[in-house]
Amino acid sequence: MFYLAIAFLFLVSLVVFMWREAQRNEVLADVLTFPHYPWQKPLTIFFISDIHRRTIHPSIIEQVKGRTDIVIIGGDLAEKGVPLERISRNLESLKQVAPVFFVWGNNDYEIPSAELSKLFQEQGIHVLRNDSFCLSADVTDDSSVYLIGVDDVSKGNSCKTSAFKEVRNEAFKILVSHNPIFRNKLTAADDVSLFLSGHTHGGQIRFLGFGPYKKGGWERQGEMEVLVSNGYGTSGVPLRLGAKAETHLITIKKE
Repeated sequence: MFYLAIAFLFLVSLVVFMWREAQRNEVLADVLTFPHYPWQKPLTIFFISDIHRRTIHPSIIEQVKGRTDIVIIGGDLAEKGVPLERISRNLESLKQVAPVFFVWGNNDYEIPSAELSKLFQEQGIHVLRNDSFCLSADVTDDSSVYLIGVDDVSKGNSCKTSAFKEVRNEAFKILVSHNPIFRNKLTAADDVSLFLSGHTHGGQIRFLGFGPYKKGGWERQGEMEVLVSNGYGTSGVPLRLGAKAETHLITIKKE
C-alpha cells in the first residue's frame, strides 16, 4: 500500500509538471547575422506557431511589444472546437505588437475556411498562402527583404513556384512553412536565408530524450538558418515533457 501511494504521488506530480511545461509563456530571444542582409537597421520578428487551444498570455505580449517589427504566426492558429471568439482575441493581442502575417497549418483546416478567412480580413491579417510580401518600400530595389509563406505541405496545398513568383532573385528571403518538411523542396539556388516552421511540437512528450519528433531548435541547412519551434500550444493532451512551450523573438542583423 505504501509503494502504491508513492507511485500515485509520483504520477500526480509528473502530470502537474507536464501541465506546467505546456502552460509556459516563454519568449526565446535569438540574434542572427547575415553578410548579405541588406539593411543597416535590424529586423526583429516575433514568431509564434501551434497556438491550438491556448489563449496568448498578456505576459507574452508585454515581453515583445515595442521590440518587434513584424509578427508571424507559423500555422495551427487553431483547431477543431476552438471558438472564433478565442481566435479573434489572440489575433487582437498579436496586433498590439506589430503587423501580423499568417501561414496555414494542417489543423487550421479543421475550422471552416470561409469563417477564418473572413476573420483575417476583418482583423487586417496578412495571409501568405503560396505568396510573398516585400517588406521594403521599393520592390524594385536590390536591398529588398521578402517574406515568403507556403500553404501546408501535408495537405498537398504548398506550391513553391507560386510562392516565389514575385520574389526578386537578389532579395533577402525569409520563408515560413508550418511543416518543416518543406525545406526539403528548397535548393541552394532558391537562396533562402531564414526558414521558420513549427508543427512537430518538438515531440511534445519525450521520455528519456525520445519522442515522436525531434526536439525543436535551430539547425543549419547549407547557407540557410532553420528554426523548428516546439510551438506554444499542444494537441491531443494539454501536457508537455522535454519539449516545453516556446515563442521566439528573432533579430536579424547585417554581419
